[in-house]
Amino acid sequence: MKLYTVINRETDYQEEFTNLNEAKKAMREHNARGFITKIWRNGDWENLGEIKLKSSNKTFVANTRQTKPSYN
Repeated sequence: MKLYTVINRETDYQEEFTNLNEAKKAMREHNARGFITKIWRNGDWENLGEIKLKSSNKTFVANTRQTKPSYN
């Protein structure tokens, strides 16, 4: 599962989404930054970086069988 966190520290706005499109919409509305976190079934998590509004948000997760960047 991926968790998308949208934060604007100037206005104290913070919200978490499970849908990338909703997170991007909130980023535009609140002039905020967004971050992607991958959460594994065993409870471990991994920071996958920042959400980009105008380019691809495909990510590469290290130490997995993944061979090319994807949305997984």
